[in-house]
Amino acid sequence: MPSDKTLSTPPRLIVFSGAGLSAESGLSTFRGKSGLWENVPLDKVCNFATWRQNFDAVHEFYNARRIAVAAAKPNAAHLAIADWQKRWPDRVRILTQNVDRLLELAGCHSVVHLHGDVHLMHCVACDLQWETEELAYDHSGCPLCHQTKTVKPAVVFFGQPAPHYETLYGIAAALRPVDTAVVVGTSGAVLPADQIFGNSDAFSILVNLEPGSDMDELAFSERYYGPATQLLPKLTEAIVGRMEA
Repeated sequence: MPSDKTLSTPPRLIVFSGAGLSAESGLSTFRGKSGLWENVPLDKVCNFATWRQNFDAVHEFYNARRIAVAAAKPNAAHLAIADWQKRWPDRVRILTQNVDRLLELAGCHSVVHLHGDVHLMHCVACDLQWETEELAYDHSGCPLCHQTKTVKPAVVFFGQPAPHYETLYGIAAALRPVDTAVVVGTSGAVLPADQIFGNSDAFSILVNLEPGSDMDELAFSERYYGPATQLLPKLTEAIVGRMEA
């Protein structure tokens, strides 16, 4: 049976985003000069080995994230990605490292949240996940097993398995020269986008605010530096050309 790479299917588009995509909506990135990790030790609020010892600090930190996310609105970059998916609903896959839902609010569907969702809670005792309607977690405990100190935000912490990484690597492995991968707003410090997409068979495009040092950015077919809200809409014509070739 022929592999997926040899099938004569139309070109596909993969969009892989990081915190820089939502920065222009007012959400702080985690790394960088003004990143959240500059003010809060990540080992205290984002470490799976220590989060229970820092239970109150963890929930205080992610309560603040939910409040910030609730006040944010999709920007022009989110809307450009949503427009691409609306044009080719069955041929565009969106993967994000972001824990907000601004892509969904812009109109995207079936977004793969590689690092979880700040709007969900997770009980590590019984593995239940549920939607929290409150911006601040009320410490009411798990609705299934009723434990309280086993509830954390459904965000992937350092040292915790990321269940959707298998999906990410599977998608990347299936990419072909006719496919396009757009990587936007990520330093590559957590997930090596240069190795995953820049070195894939796809035509790869990097869009970041400025050059970084955590990736081999020359691995990408094209590189653009500047605000994503300006650059992504401008890429639409080129994306259309590749998708409808």
